[in-house]
Amino acid sequence: MCRSNRTWILALALSVAGSAMAQTLPTGLTVEPFYDTSKAGVSFRKDEQAVTGMWEVPGMPQHFLVLGYFGFIWSFYPDTSKPYQPGQIRDYTKAQVANFNTEVMKGWEQGALGGSFDPNFKVNRYFYTIYNKYASASSYHAGVKPGSQEFQAGLVAVLRWKLSADLKTLTRDTTILSMDHGSGYGSCNMVFGKDGMMYITADAYSKNSWDSTVFMRKILRIDVSKQDPGKLYAIPTDNPFFNATNPAVKKEIYAFGFRNTYSIVANYITGSILGGEVGQATWDEVNVIKPGKNYGWANGGDGESTHFGVGIEGPCSANTSSGQAWNETLKNPYSYKGTFSQDRAITCADLTNGTWNFNHSGKDLGGSKTAVQGLGLNCIILSPAFRGDPASPFFGYHFVTDVRRHYFVAIKEGVPDAKEVGGLPASLKFSGDLNHNGITSFSEDSYGNMYPILLSSGPSGAFAWHDIFRMSHPQMKGLPAPRDGGVFPTAIQKTHADRLRSEGFRPLAFIGAGPAWVRMPKDATRLELWSVEGRILWSATARFGEAVTLPGNLTAGPLWARFLP
Repeated sequence: MCRSNRTWILALALSVAGSAMAQTLPTGLTVEPFYDTSKAGVSFRKDEQAVTGMWEVPGMPQHFLVLGYFGFIWSFYPDTSKPYQPGQIRDYTKAQVANFNTEVMKGWEQGALGGSFDPNFKVNRYFYTIYNKYASASSYHAGVKPGSQEFQAGLVAVLRWKLSADLKTLTRDTTILSMDHGSGYGSCNMVFGKDGMMYITADAYSKNSWDSTVFMRKILRIDVSKQDPGKLYAIPTDNPFFNATNPAVKKEIYAFGFRNTYSIVANYITGSILGGEVGQATWDEVNVIKPGKNYGWANGGDGESTHFGVGIEGPCSANTSSGQAWNETLKNPYSYKGTFSQDRAITCADLTNGTWNFNHSGKDLGGSKTAVQGLGLNCIILSPAFRGDPASPFFGYHFVTDVRRHYFVAIKEGVPDAKEVGGLPASLKFSGDLNHNGITSFSEDSYGNMYPILLSSGPSGAFAWHDIFRMSHPQMKGLPAPRDGGVFPTAIQKTHADRLRSEGFRPLAFIGAGPAWVRMPKDATRLELWSVEGRILWSATARFGEAVTLPGNLTAGPLWARFLP
């Protein structure tokens, strides 16, 4: 974006100030209710509904869609006809708008786990969910407890929906991507980056994280505004494996070497994608995701004999001791399809360490420093960057928590240190299964407010229910007015017309009745017709100068034409 010198200088000053304040961040960050959590019909806890995510409807401040772990979606919005004092609890309405429960596989780290609105929602009204799916409808068993099907084979699916203008109807559109999950359990999530691409994480513990011919245990990157032949999305041409000659390579792969990146978030200030990596024995880490990089997790699945022979959990260094056996030369007994030869010795220089590494016990280990001394984090959860009041000392910081210990740690790109800044009040701390409860995700709204999604453990072992709260601190104020365009930066909210024009599409207009036709231009042999929502509707081949008659059922509204050689 273009900006004046004055604006640039102000931004630079804020950036420098943010770095200087790494050690002086205030503490006392906590949470507060923003709706009546004691009221049945509004409270997710009172209604015994498990919640895993919440997203603000673009253009409708503080109106949300909420995703339930078991495959339910609710609209959740305030009564805006009433005046409210700052910080006052609002009257909210909750209404179920979708139910795909019979498809959602239940397990310790499976379920309906992530979602997002399309950056061009104002044009196409699309919303996406990502979830673990039964391989067939016959696999579903009503009333099964979470955890009892953790080793059943299934899929990871990205499902597209369309939301009505009144928020009352969420219509299923299509599954844009479905991937083999295998027989191991593992999580999945997704986010749109500042570049408008969808970033997907899908983790199955039975899959090879270094194998470029499988989707699992990678970060994927796709473009949902376009369609490649045979797909409902396009593979970006700047993906690192786009030019791979091996037809088995999954060109959607953006980065690899992950165990379980449950949290994946976009920093819309810097443009970075960050992932919260859940480790196994000793380390968790937050990674700034870079294209084509290997983040080091082992070349094999959890519990496999090959798991311990190559790769590393936590920081890789000459004297690494992470609680897992490994060979210092990381001799690779297998082929990383696409990069390494079978007899290639791999060293720490080939691996990308986490930007912030959190030891489960809070102790330094093997010459590697834990991000916060004495503060253990395990099964970490990562928030987007805070984009409320730019004068806040928390501006630009992400918050890290875990599903066990209920506190907040602040981290910021360019600031090497992490600092504990607060946590949940005693009344919201959980008991039960300490490995699978607590905060499961964070949401943000167009004011910059942050919302931890709390999911409690219950008698079934995991994933019972709780509520959603707003993060609170005297120095963590939201914006005085909602951000133009909502959560997404306006830079990625091009109208579809702008996007199509930039890619060589031409608008078609039909006047009057009767058949419509298009004459083929020079050097073109193929004609494609696309809807304004970005979906290919029809195609034909023809010679230069030939008049191509269009199907009569496609001449009633606006279309875009693309001519291909």
